[in-house]
Amino acid sequence: MEHFHALLLTFLEMTFIFVGLGMLYSQRRAIGKAPFYMALGLLFLFSHFVSAAEIRTVLFGTIDFEVGRIVIFLPILTAYLMVYITEGTLAAQRIIIGAAVLFGLYLYLGELTRLQCNWYGFSLTSGTEAVTLDNLLGGSRNSMNLVALSHLFDFLVLPIAYTRFKNFGLGRFFCILGALLTALLLGALLSQIIALIYGLPASFFNGNFIARLIAGFWLAVMLGIYLAKIEVDIRSGGKSPLDILFAFVGSYSRSKELEANLREWTDRYRLVLENAGEMIVMLTSDGRIIDANFSAARLLGSANPGELTNRRLFPRMRVLDRPGLTLGAELDGPVRFQCRLDEKSPESKLLSCSLSPMRIRGQLLLVLIGRDVTEESKLAEEKARLAEQLVHSQRIEALGMLAGGIAHDFNNYIHAILGHIDVINYLHQPDDPEVLNHLEKISTIAEQAGHLTSQLLGFARKGKYQVTDLDLRQLLENSLGLLGPRKQRDLSVSVDVPDDLKPVRADSLQLQQVMLNLMINAIDAMANNKGEQILIITAGPADASPVPLEPPPERAGINPADYLFIRVSDNGCGMTEATQRKLFEPFFTTKPVGKGTGMGLAMVYGTVTNHQGWIQLESAPGVGTTFYLFLPAGQGKVKS
Repeated sequence: MEHFHALLLTFLEMTFIFVGLGMLYSQRRAIGKAPFYMALGLLFLFSHFVSAAEIRTVLFGTIDFEVGRIVIFLPILTAYLMVYITEGTLAAQRIIIGAAVLFGLYLYLGELTRLQCNWYGFSLTSGTEAVTLDNLLGGSRNSMNLVALSHLFDFLVLPIAYTRFKNFGLGRFFCILGALLTALLLGALLSQIIALIYGLPASFFNGNFIARLIAGFWLAVMLGIYLAKIEVDIRSGGKSPLDILFAFVGSYSRSKELEANLREWTDRYRLVLENAGEMIVMLTSDGRIIDANFSAARLLGSANPGELTNRRLFPRMRVLDRPGLTLGAELDGPVRFQCRLDEKSPESKLLSCSLSPMRIRGQLLLVLIGRDVTEESKLAEEKARLAEQLVHSQRIEALGMLAGGIAHDFNNYIHAILGHIDVINYLHQPDDPEVLNHLEKISTIAEQAGHLTSQLLGFARKGKYQVTDLDLRQLLENSLGLLGPRKQRDLSVSVDVPDDLKPVRADSLQLQQVMLNLMINAIDAMANNKGEQILIITAGPADASPVPLEPPPERAGINPADYLFIRVSDNGCGMTEATQRKLFEPFFTTKPVGKGTGMGLAMVYGTVTNHQGWIQLESAPGVGTTFYLFLPAGQGKVKS
């Protein structure tokens, strides 16, 4: 049990050291970097003392490991990798130089102390203390040199291995784990070689090596969690693995100057890139994401741009306006296109994109700049719809003015014809049956023409109206009664009107004529049905309408509570969009010659519009047609 407690204690100490370093590093913008680097240096120096003292802990059985090299130095090594990932090569170079200076300072102080132990005139020149200290420093020098060289080797190998794994396209956690294990493996191999050179006892697969592998895995997990939650790496995917070595070749002061300039330009680049309103993504030629800004992350459904790395983008995009364009193919130059992003998703976006090829170190990369035009497209469609409605209203208005003028004059001619027929019948009283038959035909045709002129006047909104508050249920039942039993014989009719519905403000005769025209058209549309003919008539308040309200431009801003709706639905042949666009124009009909005048729906449109209302339509070939009439609600007492 004591062995287990000791092992658990060393594990917790290692975790605590790394967490402490991570906390200091995460607060560097608030308290500065000095506390972090001071703690790192002190721990580095302390790990050398502990290693020299050869404090060990049993791992299992007879296998043990050194506390200094595992519990203290491995968290330092992991923190060093954290600095390299988040700040780059020059920051890692500072740590290596600092570690080398500390090691040199230790050697200098150790040799100076030994010199003092053997120099005449110092208090330590004789006695047991001087001999003991001299033996301790001399005996630990070789082992300390071995440890220091191994540690410095780990510092050099770690960023090289990480960058190499990163350039292979592996995930961040696997890069961290692979770099740590590679550095530990090569460090153990170097220690074995140096130990053989110095004649020191060493074994490759010993407790130290096994414990370093286990601790390296645990520290890789903690570093991966830390970077995912707190830090963001510099995401320089094209960096050379040997940059850490090249950093020592040039002048350090020159490196710092270049670093300052690079940081300044990088900050400017990041400031522009990250805050750009457009989606900016750097891709490989096969569509894998290398880098992205926050706008791209939002459009692609991610909170952090770093999470998008290595994801494929092209399968999520469908090009709309460039049929011959294949995303990922070799491009001669920039191309512009519109695409649909995540088309099957409820949050699908319409993007206006520009894709440009570029080459970096001989490798083809693609830069995608995209702008979300979903709302713009909806607004453009809405604007086009309103413009079409306005043009349609103006065309109908012009036709109405023409039809109204013609109908007034035509009505006068019809009255004159009917008057002369009455005069002939009154003054001459012809006995010839053939003459009487012709006079009756003239009278019938004139009456039919008069009915047509009344429809024209209704379309022109110049009819005579007596507007009152009407009970919709009674009006709809009366309109059904006008159909007659013959037309209702093969028809399934349902009428649904709420009991507490407000009255409708309308002319009774005109509204009955409207309903009669709609019902007759529905019956004609269902004439060829192989199954049941279903006519459904419902009414209710406009704010409970089954469809969104789309009032014409002149009715924009109405209060839905002030309107009622009447719904007339059939399961007939339905209409195409082209037919729906011309439906309310006078003399337009889809019925055979002699079966329709083309004035029924024109009169419906004119009457509803003259009542300060509007019509909405839903129809599709083979599905049926539904008319929605929206009319003002009354406030007074209902008049039957």
